[in-house]
Amino acid sequence: MKLHHTNLLTFTAALIASVSLPLTTLVTTGHAATLSPTTTTLNQNRSYYRANARPLAQHYELDYGQQTALSGQTTTRVYLASNDSRLKTSVKLAMSYWNQKLGRTVFIQGTKNNHNLAVTLTNKNTSADAWWRPGTRQIQLEKADYTQNTSKIKRKMTTHLTTSAVNAANKRITLYSRSIAGSPNYVSKYNRYRQTQIKSANTKIAKQKQTINRQRLDLKARSFNYAGIIAHEMGHSLGLLHSQNHTDAMSATSSTPEVYNYSKVKTSKTGYNHLDRTDVNRAKLALKVHDARS
Repeated sequence: MKLHHTNLLTFTAALIASVSLPLTTLVTTGHAATLSPTTTTLNQNRSYYRANARPLAQHYELDYGQQTALSGQTTTRVYLASNDSRLKTSVKLAMSYWNQKLGRTVFIQGTKNNHNLAVTLTNKNTSADAWWRPGTRQIQLEKADYTQNTSKIKRKMTTHLTTSAVNAANKRITLYSRSIAGSPNYVSKYNRYRQTQIKSANTKIAKQKQTINRQRLDLKARSFNYAGIIAHEMGHSLGLLHSQNHTDAMSATSSTPEVYNYSKVKTSKTGYNHLDRTDVNRAKLALKVHDARS
């Protein structure tokens, strides 16, 4: 998977007030992991966030220069500059991921003539699949990657369902083999049961492949996949730099492996929200600083 990318703006001293409060809990030396703001840090007054914006940014890996799409009311009107209905689903899901986890409505529906952030498809072809452009307030998605994504998903989904069916069949065969151990007709019983399980697995695999094609589960999975990608870029627009924690949604190599799981994609209606505690608490802090400075 390609890395997520963002165009970074330099955080300048002109954007913050001088530090006037003691920061006994903020040590700004380098650390391997990206930290999650504590409850205490998230429950300070506005003057605290104004005064301590710089060390908070350094400690929790924030960049307020990324917050160009946030209005004075700390909301972002999002507009999809595309007629792709599947991509529209992805954008709506990404917005809901953040709004649900933040416990407040930050991302709202915008229009062509009234928006703070636009999601666009670009013909660029680089090492990244998406970017947040704070200067133009755009989340750009590589059109080639988006178009080709369905074939990759279908291939990996097929591999996943095949492996799952084969493993399940092998497990049943092994258990049956143990149950008939010592039987005088062991070999013939074993071979008959094995052939039955192979036939059953092949039938199941064939039916699931038909369902993928008939229900276009590859397109559904792509909607879920891009919901995660767009949510990641929206995180940058809130002021989050990449996380050093590989399990965070804001990791540069974040992914949504569930989109290759046939059963999960078939049954899911709301996608997979991978925003975790560190992602959300960092965003809450970045928003509090924005609120305080607005």
